[in-house]
Amino acid sequence: MGRTGLRGRGSLGCFGPNHTLQPVITRWRRNQDGAICRKSIKKMLEVLVVKHSLSEHWALPGGSREPGEILPRKLKQVLRREFWSSFQNLLTQGTEVYRGYVDDPRNTDNAWIETVAISIHFSDQSDMDLKRLNSHLHACDPGMSVRWQVVDRRIPLYANHKTILQKVATLYGAFY
Repeated sequence: MGRTGLRGRGSLGCFGPNHTLQPVITRWRRNQDGAICRKSIKKMLEVLVVKHSLSEHWALPGGSREPGEILPRKLKQVLRREFWSSFQNLLTQGTEVYRGYVDDPRNTDNAWIETVAISIHFSDQSDMDLKRLNSHLHACDPGMSVRWQVVDRRIPLYANHKTILQKVATLYGAFY
């Protein structure tokens, strides 16, 4: 937070704020019987995460957006094109959990990241939108992996994504 000592825009696209969108897509973790799993009496969440083969950390499927675009590039890499408009509708129905500056290793004194984190939660496993989302998940890039991950404070998530995920777990009264 604050001054980094680095000048210029570094690896970011422009000077000043670089806007990102972080959709936090969650569902309840369930056992084979379909019952919601619990830990310390709190329900357990699963979150949709992506990982590039060159990275050691999983990340939320968001990121930078092209000017005029609603969906981030990373999300487009894991969703089939025919589901993009449906996902935009899910975003408008989601709950904003954070908006503002994020501490990111790419930030410089002249360029930094500001994000909007939107929670999309599927409480019912038979939800048609969840079934359609699962059927449209794929990794276009062979170096990209996508999976549902149990929410836990020990999962290796990229930079500031743990803070956002903790806000979502708190929102739903879930284990973190």
